[in-house]
Amino acid sequence: MSYKTNSLNLGALEHALKGVNIPACPAVLVQIMDELNNPDASDRRIATLIGEDVGIASLVVRSANSPLFSRGKRIASVADAARLLGFGTVTNLVQEALLRSAIAVEDVSLERFWDTSRITAAANARLARSTGAARPETAYTFGLFHDCGMPLLIQRFDGYKAVLGQANTCTEGWFTDVEDQALGTNHAIVGYFLARTWGLNDAVSLGILCHHDYSIFDGLNDLGDDARTLVAINAIGEHVASTHLRTRNDTDWSKARAPVAQYLSLTLAELDDLADDLIYEFDREMDAETA
Repeated sequence: MSYKTNSLNLGALEHALKGVNIPACPAVLVQIMDELNNPDASDRRIATLIGEDVGIASLVVRSANSPLFSRGKRIASVADAARLLGFGTVTNLVQEALLRSAIAVEDVSLERFWDTSRITAAANARLARSTGAARPETAYTFGLFHDCGMPLLIQRFDGYKAVLGQANTCTEGWFTDVEDQALGTNHAIVGYFLARTWGLNDAVSLGILCHHDYSIFDGLNDLGDDARTLVAINAIGEHVASTHLRTRNDTDWSKARAPVAQYLSLTLAELDDLADDLIYEFDREMDAETA
């Protein structure tokens, strides 16, 4: 089930949800985003909004002190995190905390899923910063949300884990083709609607919808460069995360590698070097944390 943006049919997409429940955007995130979009935004007001929920605030502080974000200074509060990391990064951490809460699955551990999402998101942000191809905060958000349809499909379909295993090792066609054939829907469609419901912009939501369809790089649709760039960065980020965490067979990378390199105007060797450098960074940070 491939959806080109120049023939996007929202009715067909909604039908393809197959009864999957899309959680509403938490009110606190709406308030934070509204404040960030306000030309007269108040740093103190944003910190206060986050601090009103002790659970969210503690998760933000804990994440800010992790090797992915720590800059050598111990962060003790949301205000410290905002001052040292910036409110764009803090908002990413709030999104993560709220997303984890909104799509928890009863009696199912999602720790490996969240570890993969966080490393992918962090790799995306570093790639965006080093290449200047996208805003790091947007690239992080894309990495965090791109697979968020998976836990929702676990909630909806008892056999989804088996389907996911087949999709992860599929060498022919797109990852989402396997889901479509088994379920009549896929995690990219579900993720698209969650991204829209949570107020993410079109580049992010449409990129999520198409993030396993690497034909988007042939230029025959109107997806837009912002979305295509996010998909390209995320393909590298997913490869970095799966290699670093050793979580799955990275068959998707074999499909993405050549079109992504061409789109980013890189040789295959340059693309591999870019990915390998990031893998080395994450491996070194993990070693330092466990030393």
